[in-house]
Amino acid sequence: MIDNAAIFMQNGKNIATERICSINDNVLQSHFHTYYELFYLEKGQRNVVIGNSSYCMEPHDFIVFPPYTMHHSYSAEDVKFERLVLYFQPELISPELQEKFKGDLTPHHMGSDSHKELFHQLLCQMIQEQDSHQDFAHVAMQALLQLIVIGAARAKSNTHQALSEPKMASIISYVHQHYFQEISLDELCERFFISKSYLCREFKRFTCCSFVEYINKIRILHAQRLFVESNKTITEIAIEVGFGSLTHFERVFIKNNNQSPKKFCTQIRKMRDSKNLLTPTAAKLS
Repeated sequence: MIDNAAIFMQNGKNIATERICSINDNVLQSHFHTYYELFYLEKGQRNVVIGNSSYCMEPHDFIVFPPYTMHHSYSAEDVKFERLVLYFQPELISPELQEKFKGDLTPHHMGSDSHKELFHQLLCQMIQEQDSHQDFAHVAMQALLQLIVIGAARAKSNTHQALSEPKMASIISYVHQHYFQEISLDELCERFFISKSYLCREFKRFTCCSFVEYINKIRILHAQRLFVESNKTITEIAIEVGFGSLTHFERVFIKNNNQSPKKFCTQIRKMRDSKNLLTPTAAKLS
């Protein structure tokens, strides 16, 4: 599946949306964005995995993924689904809303039919504005975005219970808390009293990647965050997130991002400084 909205974001848009209708279209690896994603399920059933928790979403459920949040989604075999995705850059919403979404990584649905209908209409209107190419369409999209995110933040109805197994949730939570340290499968097996074969099998089933792939993704995620939030050198960041050598860090970064850390760092800090998100200082990329 081609994510056209993500392509729009990569090409410089600060808001992009898309309706996707599919079957047997599963995202097999956890991923993250440097911007927000609002995921709204119109029809069918869809499971989402966020960090160390998984949830089953029903029609008209939605969830907001903040930047740098590891997630993926999948459906049972031959189950059709329709969803709306809305991507937007963090600077388009207030710090209060950013804090709200940061602390609430669970699916929601509107409490009443009228609120549900209004929320869905706003999302559909966003698509219409994007596709209309009319004058001031982008201004209209920014106005609609404010109504959508406020509605999402106000939604109090949340009856979703995590589906993830307690032990695997604990293991992945431990990885997220200690990613910058040396963590081995043997250590995890000893700490959580499980066999290596079971751990490897269940880790792959839950995260859709191996233990080494997952911890590398987590480290790269935090490296990208540090590129934005600090002016530390690439070498300093590589060590801070747990890589033993700059060469290893560069190899893994390129594998996950299809570009070198130096190129990514230069681009993201240039964008950051142009938006005055951090007081710029001289940064040595070495």
